[in-house]
Amino acid sequence: MANLDQSGPTTLDALVHCAQNATSAAGILACGLGYYQRLGIDLVSYHGDSPGAPAILYKFDGMGAVGAQWHSQFLDVEKLRESPVEALARQQVMPIYWSDVARTARLTAAEDHYMKGLMRRYPNDGVSLRVHGPGGDSAVVGLGFAAKQARLSLGELYKLLSAAQIAHLRYCVLAESQSPRDFGLSPREVEVLEWIATGKSNGVIAEILGISPHTVDTIVRRIFSKLDVNDRTTAAIRGLGAGLLRRPKEGAP
Repeated sequence: MANLDQSGPTTLDALVHCAQNATSAAGILACGLGYYQRLGIDLVSYHGDSPGAPAILYKFDGMGAVGAQWHSQFLDVEKLRESPVEALARQQVMPIYWSDVARTARLTAAEDHYMKGLMRRYPNDGVSLRVHGPGGDSAVVGLGFAAKQARLSLGELYKLLSAAQIAHLRYCVLAESQSPRDFGLSPREVEVLEWIATGKSNGVIAEILGISPHTVDTIVRRIFSKLDVNDRTTAAIRGLGAGLLRRPKEGAP
């Protein structure tokens, strides 16, 4: 997705400065990913509670052919509803370890299946936490460890929580200050962007909207041009920063 900025923030004070000077959601993202990567975190997920907000996962690859990069992918929002980690993170003040949920929580059969799959994919463990914004604009952030490590101290957990909260609040400020009309997207283009942000392919979007796949392809190209992006994930990030994806959908399948 993006080359790692080796001059990224190394302290919370530096992260505050980086986020304060960011002028886009993508800029805030770069600040947060750079900070977390230096703490031995190679996976970051973000799932906004606002209707229509996408769930996105970022995975760091330090051995890429073109240099160290964070790669992104959409998460299945419907699948996340089976996640006991997200449910418990929304009830806790401090970050919770994934392994603790898998080992000690009282889980349904579906939740147990979900956790076994999660721990197989990320055996080095991780934590999830909730961040808060104005008007109940909250999100759950997941942080996966690049290597097995001892349990973090309370102070280290507070740093993880503080970093996520700093980035989320700055994002909320930018989202409030930008109008959905800033990029000149038409109502139809905004609608397609919303479906892009949920991870739907162009073919599926065409079926949902009752239009041809060719028409969707054309709309997507116009969206990319207006947002000045080259891929679907960056389009969703830019749409989030402009407040384009905060409206709930009616009758979403």
